[in-house]
Amino acid sequence: MIGIVILAQSGTSPTPTEFPSQETMIPQPQFSKIKVIASFYPLYEFSKNIVGEKAKVSVFTPIGIEPHDWEPSTGDLIALKESDVFVYNGGGMEPFVDKIIDSGEYSNVLFVETTHGFDLITGDHGESDHAEEHDSVYDPHIWLDPMLAKEQVMAIKDSLLKVDADNAQYYEDNANAYSIKLDELDSKIRTEISNCKKNTIVPFHNAFTYFGNRYGIEIHSLSGIIPESEATASELKELVDYIKENQINVVFAEELVDPKLAQVLADEAGAQILLLSPLEGVSQDELAAGTSYIAKMEENLRNIKIALECT
Repeated sequence: MIGIVILAQSGTSPTPTEFPSQETMIPQPQFSKIKVIASFYPLYEFSKNIVGEKAKVSVFTPIGIEPHDWEPSTGDLIALKESDVFVYNGGGMEPFVDKIIDSGEYSNVLFVETTHGFDLITGDHGESDHAEEHDSVYDPHIWLDPMLAKEQVMAIKDSLLKVDADNAQYYEDNANAYSIKLDELDSKIRTEISNCKKNTIVPFHNAFTYFGNRYGIEIHSLSGIIPESEATASELKELVDYIKENQINVVFAEELVDPKLAQVLADEAGAQILLLSPLEGVSQDELAAGTSYIAKMEENLRNIKIALECT
């Protein structure tokens, strides 16, 4: 009778608490880190500061390449399909994204448009053929305004909470800490340009409107929203006349764009050339040296102060 009872018990389905779970018997591999791809440098920098050691972050646009109108290769798309989160700017900065999403082949990837819900400024792409290739004429360069960059940071953080809730507090803490650094950058800019003789800068392409609006600086650029869009001869003459009439002594060039046009303008107007980075990319040497968004913005600030003749 005892044997029958034992047989009956062994024939029932045991509950999870009756036997040691497989996890306690066999060593389990650690969970792999989530993979985050950022479309270009500033979003890579923001993402990296949020995830710390909890995720792998890479940048989509190759180092040293100007991202406007860049198109991903087959290898890039394979890497994207294997990622968990794709962080992009939006506002026409990455025209390839809509096609990728519409393909339906990347349903496993969370696409995060960091300008979603922003009231973007409309802008002029310029006279080049590139203008016809864009669906919109919005100015996407919001990351150059530290306060708008802070909103992008929070959008990235919120997306990470959806795919990696176990590390939610870690991401919250890092995003808040980085936001404080952006607040400090904003305060530094306001303080250091509070006493300047001039209030106009001439950047290479029309990337600094949000920055100018934030800090009360007038922007007169050499080209449109896309840096490759060239000014016409009449526009160039008009800009030279403007620089001379307003006694502007600095014309800005960019690190990822041929400075020839800036040099021509500077020579015609009798101005000097300095670097003003739109932070759309960094060089391999800068990346290896550990440069950062904040460090690059502080470099910009130093040159802007020269252009504005600040004391």
